[in-house]
Amino acid sequence: MAPNSVARYKNTLNAALNWYIKDTGIDWTSPFSGLLIKGAGSSKADRHPLSDEQVEQLKAAFQDDPTTNALFVVLRDTGARVAEIAGLRITDCNLDEGYINITPTPWRRLKNAPSERSVPLSPAATTVLKTLITDKDPEAPVFERYARPRGMDRVSAMMMKRFRKVIADRKLSMHSLRHRMKDKLRNTGCPEAVSMAILGHGSNTIATNYGSGYAIKVMREHMEKAWS
Repeated sequence: MAPNSVARYKNTLNAALNWYIKDTGIDWTSPFSGLLIKGAGSSKADRHPLSDEQVEQLKAAFQDDPTTNALFVVLRDTGARVAEIAGLRITDCNLDEGYINITPTPWRRLKNAPSERSVPLSPAATTVLKTLITDKDPEAPVFERYARPRGMDRVSAMMMKRFRKVIADRKLSMHSLRHRMKDKLRNTGCPEAVSMAILGHGSNTIATNYGSGYAIKVMREHMEKAWS
């Protein structure tokens, strides 16, 4: 396993054991507490952003199927995580006003509290989603084939299989679309706080926990520069 994957599992085990220790009152320390995983931790070298040219090259790998094409376009233009988009419900898509609500669903959890947010949609993303959600139950999943146990793993594997047919560089992945949006927002002058709200990044500052967040209009103004 990759060191970061090991670290994630270790943190989950540590949290469970610490809860058990506290709940039972036993005199014991979790063996996972303070355990360091060699090579774990985010680094600028972990994943590179995709260039505009590479994104153009990838289009053909997803266009043969409406579902995969919709996933690709929405991921490209929102910078959201694969599971966040793959787990959407019909009711999460407000196409009249051009945005999606990313919230927990019965078939997909969110990474953390800041991940629950609203994100503007580009005209292209609005169009591809419209073909998938018309005349469907509001509570139904947008991507029905992945709304099941291990569905988020399956969609990630499917997208990466198509991705690797075009791009072999191991420093690039579907997650690189997220890095690309981060860079585009930064390079077009988007304030860091707005960028974090769009991408659902966590923050350690207390002030960011107050209020209802940035308006869709404000986020859209910055994202339109990235889309262009």
